[in-house]
Amino acid sequence: MTAPLTVNGLSFAHEVLKSELPVLVDVSTECCPPCKAAAPIIAELAARHAGRLKVVMIDGDEAAELVATLGVRGFPTFLGVRNGEIVARQAGFGGKRGLEALAETLLSA
Repeated sequence: MTAPLTVNGLSFAHEVLKSELPVLVDVSTECCPPCKAAAPIIAELAARHAGRLKVVMIDGDEAAELVATLGVRGFPTFLGVRNGEIVARQAGFGGKRGLEALAETLLSA
């Protein structure tokens, strides 16, 4: 099983922007209840799409500068990145279907 990779300001460019695979980015914090609710779904997506979709997590408390650079204003926020560009953004946790739809959007292009 492949778990989401935690990235920060130092590893973001290499792991996300330069990734050959599309990347689903989960920007969350430890003390956020919706973030905790989304975590098992994010882990499930990482396992289900291993080798086709990279799933990474950013701790908003630990990487505040990166979060600001990405324009994230609330937690959780989910970003879809393809070929080094943010192609999708979902603010808030809208449930499993919303995250699955975001993953499918990244995989379908």
